[in-house]
Amino acid sequence: MSRRSANLRSKWRKSFRRAADRGVTFERSCPTDTAGADAVYARMLAVEQRSWKGVGHCGMTESPAREFYADMIRRLAVQGTARVMFARHEGQDIGFIFGGMLGPCYRGQQFSYDAAWKGLSIGNLLQVEQIRWLCEEGAVRYDMGTASGEPMAYKLHWTEAHPTSQTWFLQPR
Repeated sequence: MSRRSANLRSKWRKSFRRAADRGVTFERSCPTDTAGADAVYARMLAVEQRSWKGVGHCGMTESPAREFYADMIRRLAVQGTARVMFARHEGQDIGFIFGGMLGPCYRGQQFSYDAAWKGLSIGNLLQVEQIRWLCEEGAVRYDMGTASGEPMAYKLHWTEAHPTSQTWFLQPR
């Protein structure tokens, strides 16, 4: 965090104070078996349904993403490498961030928040809380995947390296 601008850090502190004043808390979850993974995933899907992605039918509540991330969190859980952070208010989940560890490296997968909470920067607060948690665990890398293209522009102020990636389809002759 110290490598971010003083202005950005100040904005984050103000956002955390506003969220705390409204009763927002954060909960860490590391499911370690398939039952735990399924319970955590159900909570994630419930949040996603209330997000702009869920309302627009373009998030992980839709196939094939729904099945893909269900399988992923199960695999990560049994390896003990799943990391999920929830933002909560009065006992209800209002946001989540999800990824997994590979040694000291974290790879983010998805995050979402209830559209009704957009004004409190829940997405940014989840990113900061996740980074704090990972630092406590000794993580050395926070990989958010590709940051290319307008839909991924939000990642640029979270990352220091901006690798580009390409997808190639190979067809036999």
